[in-house]
Amino acid sequence: MNSDIPAYSRNAGRAGAPSDLLAPVALSKELFVGRSPTPKEVAALAGAGFRSIINNRPDGEKDSPMTSAETEAAAGEQGLTYRHIPVEGRNPLEKDVRGFAEALSTLPQPIYACCRSGGRSASLWALASVRELTTAELIRICADAGFDLSWLEAKMDMRREQLQDGNDD
Repeated sequence: MNSDIPAYSRNAGRAGAPSDLLAPVALSKELFVGRSPTPKEVAALAGAGFRSIINNRPDGEKDSPMTSAETEAAAGEQGLTYRHIPVEGRNPLEKDVRGFAEALSTLPQPIYACCRSGGRSASLWALASVRELTTAELIRICADAGFDLSWLEAKMDMRREQLQDGNDD
């Protein structure tokens, strides 16, 4: 990653506090989250070395800089792979978590996942990562990035149990 994308600051990109500054926040070496980019910022993401964008905003959401089709077109113009996994509200459905997990494992990396603030994308990542990390680790990583996901603790634990029991159909 190069420095075309500013380093994360505690005031930029935090959950519930959209910023004028596009500030990708690393949750892992493969995944960064943040707010939805403008067309110019999609170019900056490509220039910074990102290879894919996952858009977690449904079309028609207030203050969205672009529709899914516009974001996909902007990403394509920059040679980025694009996936749209729209999530309504802050509590993702299992189908969304599975789609996100599949995208993480198949899209070129590093990946920039976006929504209004990055919070929904962080929730999806945490739920998709329960096989690799403990619930406490996931909550801490997200908290360090500015996203309080403590409210998802029981859902993370339940999803881990279901996956371990083989109930991941």
